Amino acid sequence: MANVQAVTVRNMARHRYLVYLIIWLCILFPVLYFKISDRPVPDNKTVNTSENSALKYKRPVSRIDYNELTRVCNPPDMIERGDEGDIGLLNNSLTIQGVIILTRHGDRGPMNHVRNIADIDCSMEPDQEFNGYTKFFQNIFFNMSLQFLGPFHGYPLYPPQNNCSISQLTPIGVSQMLKLGRTLRSVYHPLLSVSNYDDIIIYSTKYRRTFQSALAFMYAILSPDVLSKVTFKESDSYSYCFDHCACFNVNNLQMKIKQSSAKRLKSRRVVEKMLKRIHNIVHLMSSSVRVDPYLLRDSIMTYVCHGAPLPCYQDDCITHDNVKQLFNYIDWDLERYAKHGLLRKYGLLKSYGFALNIAMNLLKMVSESKPRLVLYSGHDLTAQYLLAAFGVLNAQTMSPHYASRLVFEVYRNNTVDTTYPGRDFYFRVIFNGKDVTQSVAFCKNHAGSWTDSSIYLCPIEYAIRFIHDDYFTTFNASNYKEACGTRS
Repeated sequence: MANVQAVTVRNMARHRYLVYLIIWLCILFPVLYFKISDRPVPDNKTVNTSENSALKYKRPVSRIDYNELTRVCNPPDMIERGDEGDIGLLNNSLTIQGVIILTRHGDRGPMNHVRNIADIDCSMEPDQEFNGYTKFFQNIFFNMSLQFLGPFHGYPLYPPQNNCSISQLTPIGVSQMLKLGRTLRSVYHPLLSVSNYDDIIIYSTKYRRTFQSALAFMYAILSPDVLSKVTFKESDSYSYCFDHCACFNVNNLQMKIKQSSAKRLKSRRVVEKMLKRIHNIVHLMSSSVRVDPYLLRDSIMTYVCHGAPLPCYQDDCITHDNVKQLFNYIDWDLERYAKHGLLRKYGLLKSYGFALNIAMNLLKMVSESKPRLVLYSGHDLTAQYLLAAFGVLNAQTMSPHYASRLVFEVYRNNTVDTTYPGRDFYFRVIFNGKDVTQSVAFCKNHAGSWTDSSIYLCPIEYAIRFIHDDYFTTFNASNYKEACGTRS
C-alpha cells in the first residue's frame, strides 16, 4: 500500500512538473517571437526592389494634396543647398577647417494619439537611394558589424515601411535626411574626403528618431568604410545639456513664457474656440486637457504631411480652412513669441552645456585641425534653445521644421601669421540655408569681423570669449550656478 502511494505521489509530481513546463513554454515562445521580430533589421520584403514589391507598396488610395500647407512638412524635394559652401573657393585667403552641424530629425508620427492613426499611410514608395540605404544596413547587420553604433547597437536601424507610430521616424523622414546629407556632401565634399574615423564625431539624443535620422544623414554624407568606423555618442538630454542640466531658474522662466502664450491665445477668442473644437476631434484624450496650439499643429501635420483625410468625430469634421486658420495663428504667435523678453535668458540656461561642448570642438578644430565634422542629431527645441542663446530670434528659428539644419563653418585666414592661436580663425552660422552670422549677438558690429563683399565672418575668439567669460552677464552672474539661482 505504501509503495502504491509513493508511486502515486511521484506521478502527481511529474504531472505538475509537465503542466508547469507547458505553461512556461507557452509564455516563453511568444516572448521570444516578439523579441526576435523587433530586431533592428526588417525582413527582406522591406527592401525588395522587384516588381512584386513595388506593387505591394502601391498606395490603394491617392493622397490628398494640401498644397501650400505642406511647406511646414519640408518634403525631400524642398531640401536644397542654400548659403552653405566652402567660401575658400571664392576667396583664396580662406581655407575651410571644419563644420559643426545640428540637425532636427526627419518626419515622424504624432506625439499624441490621434484619431484614425491606423488609417494614415506614412510610407513611401522606396526609390533607388532608399533601397540602397536599407540594403547596406541589412548587410552590416548580417555581418554583425554594429559596434560603431555604440549605445544604439540594439536600436532598429530604420523605421518599418508601412507604420505610422507615435513619435517614431517615418520612411519619409529617412528620405529627408538622405537628401539633406547628399546636399551637404556636395557642398563640403573636399572637407569630408577623410579616411580617419577620429576626424568625425557623431552625437544623437537617446531617442530612436534622432538616432535613425543621424544614421541616414551620415550614410549620405560619408563613405561607408569611414561611417562603419565612427562611434556614435549618446546624449541623455534633448537640449544636449551634458553636465549642466539641473537649473532652478529654468522652470521659473518657462512658466512666465507659457503664461504669455496663454494670454495671447485668450486674446483671440474666436481662434481659441475653434482650436478647442479641433482638439476634441483630433485627439483621443479628455476634452478638459488644456489646448496647446503647437501640439495641435503637430497632430494635424500627421494628416497634412502624409496626404491623409482630415479626421471627423460625431459628424463634425476638420476642414482645410480650419487647418489654414491654425497655421496662420501659429505664424502670428511665433512673431510675438520670438520677441519675448525672457526667451533669450531661457535659451542661455537651457543651452549652456551644449554651448560649452561646441566651444570645445571649435578649439580642437583650431588647435588640432580635427575633428573635421561634428554632427549633433536633435530636436526642434535643441535648435530653438541654442539659437535663442546666440540671439538669433525670429519666427523661423523658433520653429524649426523637420530635417532642419544649423551649420557652423570654420575658416582659417591664410594671410595672417600670428603667434596668438585662434586669432586667424573665423566662423559663420547658416540656418536652413540662410546665413545668420550677423544676427549672432556676440558677432554684431565687431571690428574684428571679416567682411568681403557678401561674406561676413565672425572671429572664433569672440565665440570662445562669450561662452567662457560673458555668457551670464545678462543674469548679473559669473557662473551657471549663480545664474540658475537668480530669480527673474
